[in-house]
Amino acid sequence: MKLNKIFLLAGIAVAGMWMSACSDDDDYTPGQPAGQYDVSFVDEGGMTVLALEDQSFTFTLTRANGEGELTVPLEVVQKPDFVQIPSSATFKAGETETEVKATIGEGMENFVEYVIRVNIPENLTNPYADASGSPMYNMVILKEDYAPWAEGVFAENVLFGQEWEQTLEYSAIKKIYRLPNLIAEGTHFYFKWDGTGADDQTIYFCDADGKKTVKFATGYVHAKYGMVMANILADKNWMGFDATENTFYFPIEMTVSAGSFGAGYDTYTITSKY
Repeated sequence: MKLNKIFLLAGIAVAGMWMSACSDDDDYTPGQPAGQYDVSFVDEGGMTVLALEDQSFTFTLTRANGEGELTVPLEVVQKPDFVQIPSSATFKAGETETEVKATIGEGMENFVEYVIRVNIPENLTNPYADASGSPMYNMVILKEDYAPWAEGVFAENVLFGQEWEQTLEYSAIKKIYRLPNLIAEGTHFYFKWDGTGADDQTIYFCDADGKKTVKFATGYVHAKYGMVMANILADKNWMGFDATENTFYFPIEMTVSAGSFGAGYDTYTITSKY
C-alpha cells in the first residue's frame, strides 16, 4: 500500500509540473457552452439555381421544440453586396421551423456563381444533440436559363459500359446544350449543335462559355489515377446526330495521366422532347 501511495504521489507531482508548465506558455480559452435551444439550419446548403427573373431566395431554420417565441441573430460571414439577408429570424410560439427570405438587388450577373455563408450564434446551437442540424449554411447561388429540352437515354460505353435516363437541357441565351451531372454530380457536359436534325458535323463540345474544347474533365476521379478526362476524337471519327435513330454519337477516349481506358462511341438517344 505504501508503494502504491508513492507512485500515486509521484504521478500527481508530475501532472502538476506539466500543468504548471502549460499554464506558463499557453492561454486556455474554453469554448462556449452548448446552447439550450438547439437551433440549426435544415441542411448545410449547396447550389441554389435561380431563374433569371428571380429577386429572392429562401432558406430554413429549425429548433428542437416550439416553446415560446425565439429570435435568432444571423451572422452573415460572406455574401455579395447585392444580396440582403435579414439580421435575425424569429420562431413564433409553437413553431419549430421558420423561413428566412433573402432579397437580390441590382448587380447579379447571369451564369456566375456567388458564395453565401451564414452562421447561427454558438450559444443557440447544440452540437451534441442526436439529431442536430448544421449551425452553418454554405450556399452558392446562380442565375441561368437552362431548361429541359429533351429526355433520353445516355449510353456510356468506355468507362462503365452502362446506360441511364438523362435529361438534356438548353440555354436560349448561350445557345448551348447541356447534359447535367452526367457522370459525376456537379460536372456537366456542354455541346453546341445547330439543331437542324440533319446528319452533319455541326456539333462540337464546348466549355460553359461556349468555347470549343476537345478535352475536359468528366468529374469522375479514379481511386488510383485521379481525374478521368474525356478526349473528343471528332477529328478522325464522325460525330453528329443521326436523325433516323434520333441519336447523338460522341467519339470519346477516356484517359488519365497514366494512360488510356480506351475509346469508343458514347451515345444519347432522345425519347421525348419538351
